[in-house]
Amino acid sequence: MEWFWILGIALICYGIIPGIGAFLVRSRWRSFRGEVIRSSFFPIVTYRTLLELNEGIRNSTDEYRFFGTLEGVQEDNTIWLRSKNIALSADMTGQDLFLLPSGSPGVEEDLMEEHPSFTGDEIPTLIPWSRVSTLSEGTKVYIAGPLRRIGGRFMFHAVPPQKLLVVFYDGEDRHLLRRVIWNSRHRNEYWNPFTPVALGLGALAEMILTYYLLNTMHLRIPSILSIAATLVPILPFLPPGIFFFLLYRWLWGRARFLRAERDLLRLPLRYFPQSDLSQKIPLPNGETYVCSVQPEIPWEVLKGRGRIRGTILKKPISLHPLKSREWFYWFGILRQGDPYPDVSTDPMVENVVLPGHPDLLATGCEKRAYRLEMLSTLGFGLGFGVNLFIALRILALMVR
Repeated sequence: MEWFWILGIALICYGIIPGIGAFLVRSRWRSFRGEVIRSSFFPIVTYRTLLELNEGIRNSTDEYRFFGTLEGVQEDNTIWLRSKNIALSADMTGQDLFLLPSGSPGVEEDLMEEHPSFTGDEIPTLIPWSRVSTLSEGTKVYIAGPLRRIGGRFMFHAVPPQKLLVVFYDGEDRHLLRRVIWNSRHRNEYWNPFTPVALGLGALAEMILTYYLLNTMHLRIPSILSIAATLVPILPFLPPGIFFFLLYRWLWGRARFLRAERDLLRLPLRYFPQSDLSQKIPLPNGETYVCSVQPEIPWEVLKGRGRIRGTILKKPISLHPLKSREWFYWFGILRQGDPYPDVSTDPMVENVVLPGHPDLLATGCEKRAYRLEMLSTLGFGLGFGVNLFIALRILALMVR
C-alpha cells in the first residue's frame, strides 16, 4: 500500500496533471493560429463594403476582418478603431485580446527571410477584456469576426459562444500573419499554469507521507522512496544531471524552431486544396493567387515583391541569381502579362518563394522535429535517472 501511495502521488502530480496542462496549452495556441489563418479568408472591410452593407447587399458570410488603430475606449466595453477614412467599433464584452510581441524591423526588410530564435517571453500575451486596465491610443489592432449593424452603426459583435479575434501588434500589416504563426507556440508545454501547483502539492504530499513512514521503523525502503519522490521537482537541476537537462532544453528548442518553420512553409498551401499548385485561386478582393514554378529567380524582380522562405534544413545555394538544386515555388498574385507573381493588396496574402515543394520541405522539418523531440526526451530521462540513482544511494546511507 505504501508503494501505491508513493508512486500514485508522483504519477498524478508530476506527470498526469502537468501533462493535461501541456495538452491544453498546446491546443490553445494551435487553435489561435488556426483562427488567424481562418480569418485570412474573410473579406477586408473597406468603404465600399460598408456602402454595400448599408444598401442591404450581403456577402456569403457575415464575418469580416479589419486592420486599424485604436482610437478610443468607452465605458460600455466598446472600442473605436480607425483606418484611413473608415471608423468602426467593436463590442469587447466577454472577449479576449492578444498582445503580439514586438518584431525586429531590421530583419523584416531582408530579402532572405530569417527566422529569429526563440528567446525570452516572446509568446503573445492573452488578456481577458475584463482585466484590461489601460490601452494606448494609436496601437495597431487586427480584428476579425461578425460585423453587424447595431444602433445605426456598424460594429464587430459576437454572440456567445462565438468570439471575436482581436490582436494588438506593431510593425507592418503584411508581417502580422507570419509573426503570429511563428510566435504563437509555448516555450515548454510541460511548464504550464498547472505545473507549479501540481509540483508543490506533490512535494507536500510526499513530505507528509515521508513523515509518517519515518516514524514506522519497518518501512525503511518506502521512506527512502518517498524522500526521493519529494525531491523529484529539483532533481533535474542538480549535477551531474543538469548537463543532460541543458541538452534537453537545446534539443527541444530546435524541435520547436522546426515546427514553426513547418507551419510557415505550409502557409501558402492553405489556398490550394490537396496541394494542387496548378490551380488559380480567386481571392475575396478579386485577385487571383497562383504558384509559379521557376528554375531560378531574378534578384531584381524579387527584391521589390517578396522574400525567400527557406528552412534550416534547406536554403538556396546561390543568391546572385537565386539558384537551387531543385525548382523554386513562387507564390503571389497573377498579373496580366507578368511572368512572375506580384504582391497582393491583401496584407495576409503572401508573396514568398520556397526553395522546393512546400509539402516536401514541411515534411522534412516535421520529421526532424520529431526526432529531436525524442532525443530531448531521452536526454531528460537520462539526466533525471542519473540524479535519481545518486539520490537513492545517498538516502540509503542516511536513512537507517
